[in-house]
Amino acid sequence: MNRVPLPTRWQGFSLSPSEGERDGVRGPFLRRRPWLQPWDSKHPMSPGPRLTLVVNTFNQPDYLLRLLNALSRQTQPPHEVIIADDGSGDDTRAAFEGWAAKQSFSCAHVWQEHTGFRRARILNLAIARASSAYLVFQDGDTIPHPAFVADHLRLAQPGTFVQGHRALIEQAGASFFGLGEFAADRRRALLSRQLRGLKHAYRWPWPARRYRSDLRGIRGCNLAIWRDDLLKANGYNEAFTGWGREDSELAVRLMNTGVRRLDVRGWAICYHLWHPPVSRANLSNNDQLLQAALAGKATRCTSGLDAHLPKNPA
Repeated sequence: MNRVPLPTRWQGFSLSPSEGERDGVRGPFLRRRPWLQPWDSKHPMSPGPRLTLVVNTFNQPDYLLRLLNALSRQTQPPHEVIIADDGSGDDTRAAFEGWAAKQSFSCAHVWQEHTGFRRARILNLAIARASSAYLVFQDGDTIPHPAFVADHLRLAQPGTFVQGHRALIEQAGASFFGLGEFAADRRRALLSRQLRGLKHAYRWPWPARRYRSDLRGIRGCNLAIWRDDLLKANGYNEAFTGWGREDSELAVRLMNTGVRRLDVRGWAICYHLWHPPVSRANLSNNDQLLQAALAGKATRCTSGLDAHLPKNPA
């Protein structure tokens, strides 16, 4: 059967009419929308590598514990969870250790002294500590969907990094979302108009996926990268201090080394809890670092992951 040619910006695989009808969706509808289709048998989704979930946090123990409790209810657990802590107080450590003691998988708390916003450095410390081949990064103020880990495991493909998406929980909704049963919390947030980004709020029967080479929508709150690819790019650029652009600059270097961005919607979703805005005082400097990486077609950074890796003996 002839396949429908796809626009170059999309990387999906068409589905025959009979296959579409078996899924309860008419084939012509799917063929007109190749980005809404499961990959065919020649391009199956991966059964999944070993996965480490890296969660960055700073002084949000309540939100962090909600995230951790959601991890305990995943349809498929991660192989390892590492908290990348940018200098939180003892209450964060206590919350994590109390939760970790009840888990059957490996858990670690990586901490650095807080001397300003140094997310890039603490993430590198966590990457260095990770034991899995595949790393999923999530912010500590987000709540993963129950199928979050399982979806990321199935979406993992060599030569790609996966950019997932998130819905937004407004201020009033953040007072309860993640404290109760997931479906009930989401329903309550929806009915009280505390749920934004509805296209990312519900898991779809199959994911919409396409390859992209731009930086729009790059967010570290839901980002999956092979550890070997991080090693080649030298991880996060620790020249970034203060909020903003460190994820985009990493994406630039990954793509310059030949790793493709796979943008995924409908699967691997999470929910961002409202919090007061973070200072963006250093954003202009971070913008300059991003522009330098773009202009120089950078593949590695100078101040990065290798500073935290074991040194090979001479």
